[in-house]
Amino acid sequence: MASAFKIIIDGIEYIRVVDTGLGRRLQYTVKLGNSTPAQWLNAHGEVMQTLELATKQQITNKELKKIVASWMQTPKSIRSAARLYGINPRTDAVQEMDIKSVFAAYLSEYSHPELNSPGAIQAATNQCFFLLEFLEQNNIAKYSHLKRDAVKGYLSWRKIKGAKAASASTVNKELQRLAAVIKYGVKYHGWQELYLTDGIRVRQTQENTKTVRPFEIPDVKRILEWLRKNADLTGNWYLHDMALLSFCTGMEAKALSLLQRDWFKLELGILRVYDKLVSGVLDAKTQNRARDIPLTPTIQKIYERGFIFNRPAKNKAIYNTAIHDYSRKAFARCERETGIKNVDWHRFRHTCATARLSAGWQLVRVSRLLGHSSVNTTAKHYAEYDLSASPEGFGGMLKAYGDFVRWLDEGILGNFLHYST
Repeated sequence: MASAFKIIIDGIEYIRVVDTGLGRRLQYTVKLGNSTPAQWLNAHGEVMQTLELATKQQITNKELKKIVASWMQTPKSIRSAARLYGINPRTDAVQEMDIKSVFAAYLSEYSHPELNSPGAIQAATNQCFFLLEFLEQNNIAKYSHLKRDAVKGYLSWRKIKGAKAASASTVNKELQRLAAVIKYGVKYHGWQELYLTDGIRVRQTQENTKTVRPFEIPDVKRILEWLRKNADLTGNWYLHDMALLSFCTGMEAKALSLLQRDWFKLELGILRVYDKLVSGVLDAKTQNRARDIPLTPTIQKIYERGFIFNRPAKNKAIYNTAIHDYSRKAFARCERETGIKNVDWHRFRHTCATARLSAGWQLVRVSRLLGHSSVNTTAKHYAEYDLSASPEGFGGMLKAYGDFVRWLDEGILGNFLHYST
């Protein structure tokens, strides 16, 4: 059903045409001028009668307004002849650009170095890679073919991709990227705004974080020793220095993947994680993790060595850019050769938090170090005090972990990387 009526905006009269006859809402607003609502409604009806069904289903408000306005300005004699011979008033603007081309145009603009950082550009590229792979596998080449049920199907598809399976947080960010591309298509390529991604997300399961156990102090030293020997053999010091940085700072894998040289503010003596709230990082959880970490002698030495900024190439596959993927095989060998299970970046983060709490650091200080939005998160999921580290009880724990934290923070790289102390 279509209707047309007058409205007043800032004292100026307009005509608003609304059509819901196709199961979707088409509407546009034009200045009143010399035409009446009835004339616009008649012109709208005549145009809709001559348009093909496929065109009606994908035409945008802007395109329809342009066609109806052109029809209104056409002399009556020509309109009568057009109706008589069934001439279709479509314009070239109705032709829909395929989804892949819009993704490419979006990435081309997003990848401008003055707009976004290299890490943000890489994250956007990775997200678009998976989205396009999903659309291709489901034969969705046009935006008009994309339905809400298909978007919902992305959740299960993305989480059963074997080695490429993603966490709930990652899938939600990819859906946010899809929403951004759709918004771009609506704004610049005539797509209809259909809100396909609204309300679709994966529920986070925070209980998984609580099950992560920190490493014992001897295990940390064995892991670092293995990484040092591996670096001696391969010449690749990247993983060693990144693991040590994670133990010292508690930085999460996402932050380590996006790490940039200008995060290190030497003149201020701090490492600013997510400097300028890195563009392209979409979720509020990560935005809350922007924080300043004091530069200890070890962190300063890691920066000076520079290995953390020069990751050696391993696999050119676009999905293999996250630090989890890069380190997977090396950590698997570390587990086999050391006997330590579940060597993972998140356990490094837990170990950093637990060691500092066990050394007597205040809960709020550790919470800020980790970038938690609430100290309750730190207390609930990370405060895993380990009294077994010393037979002397609480006092012994404070001394054992206090010595360990000082060993980490006060320049162990200066002792030719010996970890047996």
